[in-house]
Amino acid sequence: MLVDLYYAPYPGQRFAGEAETISPVRVLNPKSALATLAAGTRSFLAQWGVEAQLRIIDTQVDEDEPVLYKSFAYGPRVIECLRYGGEFERYDTTLREADIIGISNNFTNSAGSVTDFAKHAKAVNPQALVVGGGMDATARPEWYLDNGFDVIVQLDGEYLFAKVIEAVAKGQPLTQAAFCREYNGGYIVFGGPSLKMDELEPMALDLVTNYQDYNDTGEGTPPQNVATPFICFESSRGCYRTCSFCATPMRGKYRHMSPEAVEKHFDYFRKMGIRNILFQEDNILSRLQRSGRGTMLHRSGREEVFEIFRMAREYGFSWEFANGLEFGKFLDLGKPDLELMEHLFWSDRSGDIWRGCYRVQIPLEFLGDDPTSKFNKLRGFEEELEILDAMLGFGVTYQTFNVLIGHDGDDRPAIDHYLRRSLQLREALLDRDSRVVPYFNVYNRTLLPGTADFRNKHERLEFDIEQVPEVISVYLAPMNSDHLSYYDLLDERLRMMRELNGDLIDQYDGIHRKALIETGG
Repeated sequence: MLVDLYYAPYPGQRFAGEAETISPVRVLNPKSALATLAAGTRSFLAQWGVEAQLRIIDTQVDEDEPVLYKSFAYGPRVIECLRYGGEFERYDTTLREADIIGISNNFTNSAGSVTDFAKHAKAVNPQALVVGGGMDATARPEWYLDNGFDVIVQLDGEYLFAKVIEAVAKGQPLTQAAFCREYNGGYIVFGGPSLKMDELEPMALDLVTNYQDYNDTGEGTPPQNVATPFICFESSRGCYRTCSFCATPMRGKYRHMSPEAVEKHFDYFRKMGIRNILFQEDNILSRLQRSGRGTMLHRSGREEVFEIFRMAREYGFSWEFANGLEFGKFLDLGKPDLELMEHLFWSDRSGDIWRGCYRVQIPLEFLGDDPTSKFNKLRGFEEELEILDAMLGFGVTYQTFNVLIGHDGDDRPAIDHYLRRSLQLREALLDRDSRVVPYFNVYNRTLLPGTADFRNKHERLEFDIEQVPEVISVYLAPMNSDHLSYYDLLDERLRMMRELNGDLIDQYDGIHRKALIETGG
């Protein structure tokens, strides 16, 4: 049995008449989803005595011309939707060979490209079972079944996808192999056992062609002496926080690896030549979560974090926190937690290769006067400066700040206030250390399917996301605030980006394929 796992072509949106996309096009960001899925799936299949060959095919790295597949009105202008990577027909031979075609999608703005690819796969190979997974598919399974897919696997896929493969291999009805819900002739598979993180196999890099060529961290060009190859890694899943805009609560309760299990992955990475780790887990500092009484929920959590980063240092990795850190945790002791910082932010630049931490992403998210009124994980502005000042002492001079606009009460004075606060933060950092490279990701607040915000506010969307899922992106605004239209909010985001970052935008967000830059389109 042959099972092919695909990343569909990468989505990009641009205004009609312009060459540059509104959002970055990052085709060489190392992707962990399918390599992690494949590792867990084939482990279960081996235990059950099911023979299946798995292949991973990344269509995004093939450099065919971008394809314009849709356009829609956005305020007074038109947005064109493109997909970057290989033409669908390039994969017809492999599509015809497969018994099962799996396609992963976590992001709503990718849904159009993903479902178009699923429809093409089904047309080329009607006998194959087309299976989808990922966070957006989990949140909107019926829509995916209406648009090219036969089966949707919800949440952690390692066990459930293996059950789907087992059913096909044995010629059994899927309803006998796993919990299913039938919809429109297809199936939604759910209810697998909670995945034990210590049992998670190291990702199947042997199935990833030329993984050494993935050289974009997803947060812009790293310092020159940070060595490739890169890998994304998560030692935990879930988060104790339940931020209303975040889809992580869908993943269930917080689970994490022991340091012994993490070392198994680190050892495998080194054997595969990996030099740089992008920590992309939901919240690595959830190990340090405290109860309402102030006691640690994980008695050994602090020591485990220390041990993980001691090992990362000993293995000679460089790393960045590409999904951000719960910044407020550094003040849980009432003053900057220098011991915790020393383990996470240690670095050594004395040799040719940067070892240790080189960049951290910091979720500011709300720069109003009372951040905790929006999200209780946040800290006040002066407290943030106190943490950052301590962080600079460890040499973390590359810092990426996430600023969110489009809150319900946002008007132009409010956004001007966010801009002043960001400029003040940038100047304060540069005054402390002239080597600092602060970069600001300014995002429009969106409504991600599966979040509390989506459940409570989806009627405020100005677009039908079943028709234009591309609009659900932090780079576009899909709804108005109480005072500004969605188009005005996008314009404000672009204004803040230009004023805060200047020429750095090309370095951080201009990670387009070479062919795109050369042709200007």
